[in-house]
Amino acid sequence: MLVTCLIPLTLFLVAAVITTGTDRRTLDGIPAPIAAIIGMGCLIWFMAVCPWQIELGMFLVVLVWGKAYVQNMLNFQSRQ
Repeated sequence: MLVTCLIPLTLFLVAAVITTGTDRRTLDGIPAPIAAIIGMGCLIWFMAVCPWQIELGMFLVVLVWGKAYVQNMLNFQSRQ
């Protein structure tokens, strides 16, 4: 079961690296949108096959990081 979760997660991470590391100003930037589409498909695949405990953990991590990020943004705006 763990291998079925790692395959789409690995493909998603590779697609994310390709998307963020591609220059979009030249024709070399064509793989970026394709990698983004493939990455989103792999992320959906990952969420469909991983156990609910992992999904719950990831949801909680996103909530904690999001709250810290928003709090950091609000503190930064109040200092200006």
